[in-house]
Amino acid sequence: MMRTVVVALPLLLASGPVGGAEIPQTLLDTDQAQCLAACSESREESQCASYCSCVTDGMRTEFTLEEYNPMATAFAAGQQADADSVARLGSIATACVQDTFQ
Repeated sequence: MMRTVVVALPLLLASGPVGGAEIPQTLLDTDQAQCLAACSESREESQCASYCSCVTDGMRTEFTLEEYNPMATAFAAGQQADADSVARLGSIATACVQDTFQ
């Protein structure tokens, strides 16, 4: 699970979440690139592109910028993020793994 979350983290996410600011595309592009780099170490690049896009899209719809920022900051500092955010990210990543790699 932690490996999935670490790979998915960079993908924090064009329909925005209700009630909050959208995550800027520049952050999503950076997260996508980091996801691809991490994923490609152990998977086919084409599968990783699908997986990373799936997670990015999921995060775009599930997280506001206000939710994304503290989670990204915590992960970047090597700290545990809010349990609810981690669970939501894990659910997105799990669904994308099933859609992409199975």
